Amino acid sequence: MDTYLKSFSEKVKGNEVRKAVLAVFDIDLDYVSLHNYGNKLNSYDPAIMKTLRDSKKLTDAEIMKLPKVKVMDAYLKAHDYALTGSEHRVLINQIFGVNLDGISSVEGLQLGINSKGTWIIKTPTDMLVISSSLDDVELYVYTTPYWEQVTGTSEMPDSLKQYLIDNEFTYDESTKKFTWFNPTGESAPEKIKTQTINNLIETIMQVNDSL
Repeated sequence: MDTYLKSFSEKVKGNEVRKAVLAVFDIDLDYVSLHNYGNKLNSYDPAIMKTLRDSKKLTDAEIMKLPKVKVMDAYLKAHDYALTGSEHRVLINQIFGVNLDGISSVEGLQLGINSKGTWIIKTPTDMLVISSSLDDVELYVYTTPYWEQVTGTSEMPDSLKQYLIDNEFTYDESTKKFTWFNPTGESAPEKIKTQTINNLIETIMQVNDSL
């Protein structure tokens, strides 16, 4: 992504960052914003809120009503379009709930990821999947046909089941999925998503080591 951004002018605007994300990750942030998918929050990160209060003279309520791309564009403009690639990715995660660094770190590890109605990572040999509702308020974890082909069962190991149960996932027999729901109505915190992904990857590695 950083290499792609360098192909633009020195000061990279929001639409150019979003083009880079689409080209590199096949994630359309403009589409996410248009349909108001992604992070469902009562407030953005304090630095974002302060920047828009100061630069746009908006109240917090007015900021939260803005389309996500408008929030992104206003923040970048206020910082003179001088963010680094890493800082862009942090901002995207804070506004859209799309963790680009996290996505890059799990590619090739046989974990499918479906976020906000879009397949972020999907291969024929994915063993487990983590997906979310369009607003990220719900998370879902389930096995794949390839998992069953490799292990001989659609069941998850007891250790993974116990982790999910301990972290307030519930199993739905009709869908064969574990579901986590945020009772606050906000998007799932980064911590629960990261912890769950790490546990899923650890499980996949253990299965592969046993083959």
